[in-house]
Amino acid sequence: MTTHQASIQAVADRFFAVYAAADEDGIREVLAPDFEGWTSSFGGRELTVDSLVIGAKWEADNVNMELDEVRFHVTDSGFVRQFVIRMTNAQGAPLEIPGCMVALVADGRITRFDEYVVVPNAGQK
Repeated sequence: MTTHQASIQAVADRFFAVYAAADEDGIREVLAPDFEGWTSSFGGRELTVDSLVIGAKWEADNVNMELDEVRFHVTDSGFVRQFVIRMTNAQGAPLEIPGCMVALVADGRITRFDEYVVVPNAGQK
Protein backbone atom coordinates (compact mmCIF):
# COMPACT_ATOMS: atom_id res chain seq x y z
CA MET A 1 0.00 0.00 0.00
CA THR A 2 1.37 3.42 -0.93
CA THR A 3 1.53 6.34 1.50
CA HIS A 4 -1.32 8.02 -0.43
CA GLN A 5 -3.50 4.90 -0.16
CA ALA A 6 -2.68 4.55 3.54
CA SER A 7 -3.75 8.15 4.17
CA ILE A 8 -7.08 7.52 2.40
CA GLN A 9 -7.54 4.33 4.44
CA ALA A 10 -6.89 6.33 7.63
CA VAL A 11 -9.52 8.93 6.68
CA ALA A 12 -12.07 6.19 5.98
CA ASP A 13 -11.28 4.37 9.23
CA ARG A 14 -11.66 7.61 11.17
CA PHE A 15 -14.98 8.46 9.51
CA PHE A 16 -16.52 5.07 10.20
CA ALA A 17 -15.32 5.16 13.82
CA VAL A 18 -16.61 8.65 14.60
CA TYR A 19 -19.90 8.03 12.79
CA ALA A 20 -20.50 4.79 14.71
CA ALA A 21 -19.72 6.64 17.96
CA ALA A 22 -22.03 9.55 16.97
CA ASP A 23 -19.05 11.84 17.68
CA GLU A 24 -20.23 15.20 16.35
CA ASP A 25 -16.83 16.92 16.54
CA GLY A 26 -15.13 13.93 14.94
CA ILE A 27 -17.65 13.82 12.07
CA ARG A 28 -17.18 17.55 11.46
CA GLU A 29 -13.38 17.12 11.47
CA VAL A 30 -13.26 14.26 8.98
CA LEU A 31 -15.73 15.79 6.49
CA ALA A 32 -14.65 18.76 4.40
CA PRO A 33 -16.50 22.01 5.22
CA ASP A 34 -17.97 21.98 1.71
CA PHE A 35 -18.85 18.26 1.90
CA GLU A 36 -21.62 17.07 -0.39
CA GLY A 37 -23.27 13.71 -0.32
CA TRP A 38 -26.22 11.71 -1.51
CA THR A 39 -28.00 8.57 -0.38
CA SER A 40 -30.51 6.47 -2.25
CA SER A 41 -32.39 5.71 0.97
CA PHE A 42 -35.77 7.33 1.54
CA GLY A 43 -36.22 7.89 -2.20
CA GLY A 44 -32.88 9.66 -2.60
CA ARG A 45 -31.74 12.74 -0.73
CA GLU A 46 -28.83 15.10 -0.45
CA LEU A 47 -26.54 14.82 2.57
CA THR A 48 -24.72 17.56 4.45
CA VAL A 49 -22.37 17.57 7.40
CA ASP A 50 -25.31 18.53 9.63
CA SER A 51 -27.58 15.77 8.31
CA LEU A 52 -24.85 13.18 8.89
CA VAL A 53 -24.37 14.36 12.48
CA ILE A 54 -28.12 14.11 13.08
CA GLY A 55 -28.27 10.70 11.36
CA ALA A 56 -25.38 9.31 13.41
CA LYS A 57 -27.01 10.41 16.66
CA TRP A 58 -30.40 9.00 15.66
CA GLU A 59 -28.89 5.66 14.61
CA ALA A 60 -26.91 5.40 17.86
CA ASP A 61 -30.08 5.94 19.91
CA ASN A 62 -32.60 4.00 17.81
CA VAL A 63 -31.03 1.35 15.61
CA ASN A 64 -29.40 -1.93 16.54
CA MET A 65 -27.57 -2.97 13.42
CA GLU A 66 -24.41 -4.70 12.39
CA LEU A 67 -22.34 -4.43 9.23
CA ASP A 68 -21.45 -7.67 7.53
CA GLU A 69 -19.75 -8.78 4.33
CA VAL A 70 -17.74 -5.55 4.26
CA ARG A 71 -15.45 -5.10 1.28
CA PHE A 72 -13.24 -2.02 1.14
CA HIS A 73 -11.20 -0.74 -1.80
CA VAL A 74 -8.96 2.32 -1.90
CA THR A 75 -8.97 4.21 -5.21
CA ASP A 76 -6.70 6.99 -6.45
CA SER A 77 -9.21 9.60 -5.30
CA GLY A 78 -11.00 7.96 -2.39
CA PHE A 79 -12.59 4.65 -1.51
CA VAL A 80 -15.44 2.25 -2.15
CA ARG A 81 -17.07 0.33 0.67
CA GLN A 82 -19.55 -2.45 -0.04
CA PHE A 83 -21.55 -3.94 2.83
CA VAL A 84 -24.67 -5.65 4.09
CA ILE A 85 -26.52 -4.08 7.03
CA ARG A 86 -28.17 -6.69 9.23
CA MET A 87 -30.85 -5.52 11.64
CA THR A 88 -34.27 -6.35 13.02
CA ASN A 89 -37.31 -4.24 12.21
CA ALA A 90 -39.92 -3.06 14.72
CA GLN A 91 -41.97 -6.23 14.16
CA GLY A 92 -38.96 -8.42 15.00
CA ALA A 93 -38.28 -9.56 11.45
CA PRO A 94 -34.66 -9.68 10.32
CA LEU A 95 -33.62 -7.30 7.54
CA GLU A 96 -30.64 -7.45 5.20
CA ILE A 97 -29.83 -4.20 3.42
CA PRO A 98 -27.03 -4.38 0.85
CA GLY A 99 -25.23 -1.16 0.10
CA CYS A 100 -22.24 0.59 -1.35
CA MET A 101 -20.53 3.90 -0.56
CA VAL A 102 -18.32 5.66 -3.09
CA ALA A 103 -16.26 8.44 -1.50
CA LEU A 104 -13.84 11.13 -2.60
CA VAL A 105 -11.02 12.22 -0.29
CA ALA A 106 -8.83 15.32 -0.59
CA ASP A 107 -6.47 16.97 1.87
CA GLY A 108 -7.21 14.36 4.52
CA ARG A 109 -11.00 14.85 4.50
CA ILE A 110 -13.99 13.32 2.76
CA THR A 111 -15.29 15.82 0.22
CA ARG A 112 -18.16 13.78 -1.19
CA PHE A 113 -19.80 10.41 -0.97
CA ASP A 114 -22.67 8.70 -2.65
CA GLU A 115 -24.37 5.86 -0.82
CA TYR A 116 -26.49 3.30 -2.61
CA VAL A 117 -28.64 1.04 -0.43
CA VAL A 118 -31.36 -1.44 -1.32
CA VAL A 119 -34.02 -1.04 1.35
CA PRO A 120 -36.68 -3.77 1.25
CA ASN A 121 -40.15 -2.40 0.46
CA ALA A 122 -38.86 1.19 0.50
CA GLY A 123 -41.59 3.59 -0.43
CA GLN A 124 -44.25 0.84 -0.60
CA LYS A 125 -47.40 0.84 1.52
